[in-house]
Amino acid sequence: MIVLLLPCLAGFAKERKQWTEKQAWDWEKKVGTIIGFNQPESAYPGMTNLEILRKAADLGFNSVRFWLKGEDVDAQIAYIKKMADEAESCGMTISPVLSLQRKYFNDKENEKENLKIVEELVKTLIRPFANDERIVLWDIWNEPGFKTGDPETFREMEWVEKMVHWCREENLCQPITASIIWDPDRDADVSSPTWEKRRQVEAMMDLHNFHSYDCARNFGAEIDYTLDRIRKISNRPIVCTEAMIRVNGSSAQRTLPVFAREHVHVYLWGLYNNDWNWSVKWGRSTYDAFDPMFHDFLWADGDAYDAREFPFIKNFRFWNKGENLDPGIAVTDRWSHERVWRRMAGAGLVKGLADVKSSGSFSGTYNSMRVKVNYKDYRGLASDQRSGFFERFERILSDAKSKGMTVLPVLITDDDLYATSEELGGFVKEMISRYFDDQTILAWDIYWHPGEKSTDRRKVEEVIETAFTYARNQYPNQPVFMTPFVSVQEFDDDFNYRAALVHGRRNGWNKLSYGGTSDADLVYKIWSLSDVTSFSTVQHPAEAGWLLSICYRFGRPIFCSSFKAENVTDQLEMLDLFSKSHVFWFTENPLPDKSVNQFKFTPIITKH
Repeated sequence: MIVLLLPCLAGFAKERKQWTEKQAWDWEKKVGTIIGFNQPESAYPGMTNLEILRKAADLGFNSVRFWLKGEDVDAQIAYIKKMADEAESCGMTISPVLSLQRKYFNDKENEKENLKIVEELVKTLIRPFANDERIVLWDIWNEPGFKTGDPETFREMEWVEKMVHWCREENLCQPITASIIWDPDRDADVSSPTWEKRRQVEAMMDLHNFHSYDCARNFGAEIDYTLDRIRKISNRPIVCTEAMIRVNGSSAQRTLPVFAREHVHVYLWGLYNNDWNWSVKWGRSTYDAFDPMFHDFLWADGDAYDAREFPFIKNFRFWNKGENLDPGIAVTDRWSHERVWRRMAGAGLVKGLADVKSSGSFSGTYNSMRVKVNYKDYRGLASDQRSGFFERFERILSDAKSKGMTVLPVLITDDDLYATSEELGGFVKEMISRYFDDQTILAWDIYWHPGEKSTDRRKVEEVIETAFTYARNQYPNQPVFMTPFVSVQEFDDDFNYRAALVHGRRNGWNKLSYGGTSDADLVYKIWSLSDVTSFSTVQHPAEAGWLLSICYRFGRPIFCSSFKAENVTDQLEMLDLFSKSHVFWFTENPLPDKSVNQFKFTPIITKH
């Protein structure tokens, strides 16, 4: 049992010693891997705490961290008991966060008296649970200050230090922790007494407990820095008691692989959307529309925000040495179907011209334009000389915006493969990082026709992976995709292409045709990594419609990022196809104004 791991009583009064590193690792062997969530809150007033915990357990969580409810010690003791009972019935442990001391800490005028009051409150609160193994750890002070030049930070750390001793005097069988490390610290004055005090108090803890919402930022460099900083203090189990936001890519899919690799226990934030409005980022109001969801995993009705997250939770474990089960950001940060459909619903109908130089090419019938960005113009300039390159692009955006139009940039093609994958990825990264929230940009076509001209298949695949990885790591508010190089075998005049796709007739990919180093594997890979499904065509409507039917299988918004119809009859038939399948399109040759003006999506009706 956990109680057997405790050291002998020593120190002040009956105070137990800090756990040795061995005792701390023995604790981990006992409790296993923690995958928990923070702060159970109801989706509506009638939802019970037990309902919330049952749902969390079903999703794969095995522990819950929470702030104590109740205005006095007796009420908080009752709350811990109730929480422990309900969590145990769901197969979960609990991690209480102490907070009664805060109001006394803020009263500086009566500090001496307040310290005595808080000592008694803390001991009275934790004493009934000293041997309760349902409590997996105590978080005795949430996020104390971290400003190295602030005397209040030093004073707060002195309070935390006293809290550690008070808890030890109650001979707790559970580890004592505090979430002291929750700041980036890169610019901290390490010579400051305050910085050293924080390090010393953290070194007193039985386990290391920290917060990080930056697991994906800078390809994981921020979390690597934080973990290195912690491990320099002592070699103990590490628990991240707060993690997971989506707006910078630090979703469950990116956070949990990092912690699995680094052997870190974790509590993600939130469960149901609720009255705390955690679904938007700090400082923002849910009065305004939002996407993606910031914290939380479930809509208020219990449906998943993104069901792809739950296998990461259910299967969370520490990896063995040399093991890597991370599918990578190019896969995990692909937009969900729901998110990309919401985005395109907001964009409305897209009727665009392909490969235009400026919005001056538009008649009033079109509302978007596809623009190729010349990588060669970018590559020939030093980083401090690229302002002109970006100014030219921004003039296009500004001109389009003034006319109520959107822009679809195409970033790289096979013509750019003379550059390295990293150079091309860096270009994609810089473009998207500059304009990640510019809503004049409809979406990003980051690689047009991979494999069309290149004879180096390995290089093409490498650029696809790199471009998606660099694009995803900028967390754009626009969909990211590639348009593959694929067409359809020309049909015989008597071929009944509609009948060939009737239920039960095995047809589809067998009619596709490729060129260069493109093939079915490459096309499927591109469509499976893209937020929207894109195709281009210069074929007749019959063949184009066949390709469209395969794109439709992916269940995502469909872009025809470039099409060219030879005559008015083909033009009208193409628009009819796009109307019925809700395709966002860009034409290479101008269409009749009347046809473009009258274009609309037709409701999809399935007869009984």
